[in-house]
Amino acid sequence: MQAKRRFPFLRFLALTLAVVLLCALPFAVLTAAYLTAEPQYGKTYYAALPLKYERLIRTPGSRVVVIGGSSAAFGIDSKIMEKELGMPCVNFGLYAAFGLKCMLDLSIQGIHAGDIVVIAPEYSSQMYSDYIGSSYLLQALESSPEMYLAFGADYLSGLLEAMPSHLEEKWDFAETGSPDPQGVYAYSAFDSYGDIIYDRPENMMDSMVSADNLPQIDPTIVTDDFADMINEYVAAVEKKGAQVYFGFCPVNRLSVELAEDTDTEGFLTALQQKLHCPVLSSLEDHMMDPGYFYDSNYHMNNAGAVFNTVLLVNDIKRIRGEMSPTLTKIPDPVAGSTSDVLSSGSIDGLRYDITAEGAVITGLDKEGLQMQTINVPETIDGASVYKIASSAFSGCAASQIEIPKTVRVLSGKLFCDAKNLSAVHLLSDTLPQVGDSMMTGAAENVKIYVPADIYGDYITDYFWALYAEYLEKID
Repeated sequence: MQAKRRFPFLRFLALTLAVVLLCALPFAVLTAAYLTAEPQYGKTYYAALPLKYERLIRTPGSRVVVIGGSSAAFGIDSKIMEKELGMPCVNFGLYAAFGLKCMLDLSIQGIHAGDIVVIAPEYSSQMYSDYIGSSYLLQALESSPEMYLAFGADYLSGLLEAMPSHLEEKWDFAETGSPDPQGVYAYSAFDSYGDIIYDRPENMMDSMVSADNLPQIDPTIVTDDFADMINEYVAAVEKKGAQVYFGFCPVNRLSVELAEDTDTEGFLTALQQKLHCPVLSSLEDHMMDPGYFYDSNYHMNNAGAVFNTVLLVNDIKRIRGEMSPTLTKIPDPVAGSTSDVLSSGSIDGLRYDITAEGAVITGLDKEGLQMQTINVPETIDGASVYKIASSAFSGCAASQIEIPKTVRVLSGKLFCDAKNLSAVHLLSDTLPQVGDSMMTGAAENVKIYVPADIYGDYITDYFWALYAEYLEKID
């Protein structure tokens, strides 16, 4: 009778063990596949994260540690910081798509007593949250899996969900070749300090500002959950004998003027009331002349990186009670280029403007709205077509759009309400400039076809990675 009573319990234990093993099996298989797959992202922008982490862990003594997104990567000159302050700087910012939580969690074990930690996220609801960019972490940490030990269990489900598509992408690269991006969005753009040293002498944005990714400076983004995340980090860092300050990243003044519902006073009040650390700097000081920016409203050019670094140097001198002058000279902002309209017209259903830089497709006329196929020409009246303006194809009936190799700027909401659109062909052999709202309002099944030999560059690019789900190779 006793044996009979035990049998159901033993069967329950066996079934429980079987369920546990079945649940663990997919995780084990995916983990093994991830760890054994050949690395593919070593030349990409994301690969700089282990470089920055290594500098954080290995640099001895008291440091200035700046935590944020790409505004830190583009906006800090660690050598100037070290020269002016007499202490090393760790530039621990790379990409907002990782999430601020990720950068905070990675930094904890590398913080030393005496460190000055400055948290300066970009002004967006994503960065002011506990968002985790799992797919981007998988790319960044493929050769440094030990960095995952810095993360808690709350990362696990997101990483597992992103793993299958990540592995499929890696296996595809193993056959076609690893991404080898050129320019500023590549591992080669960084020095050993983790600073971007790629030459950025100008403002590349049309009209000196990007209408995409406008800053959200208002109290609604300073949520209780965000404050809790920051305050927990502050408590952990202070236990190590370091001091945390909340700072402000640089932002293009023109983008602040374009943004809706900006409430700087309410924003500052919310930060001061909810955070358990001092606010380091003046928000107004960080709303900078557009001549200090490069290719986004947060990315500094050469002159801007120096300016932003000097601002931070002066803030740190102030909190240390130092009166010594800062010797680094602040460069003047670069001058903007003209985009005055010289003439306008319509050709083959396309409305256009001619400017000093070239031709801009501004929209469609009545004929163009009804066309089933739209082919943008390379030139109009002898001017090279270099830009497609915001909402240019909005509401069109076309199912196919072909954009020539001359186009280097694609603006926001290009395909909004284009209900029949299924394919966009980009013929350029380089990546056009793009913001984060190009596909806003577009049909769900749209595919963007790009040259096969730079497909890997597209899906690992800082900006174009946002559109990876739409991208396909041109056969």
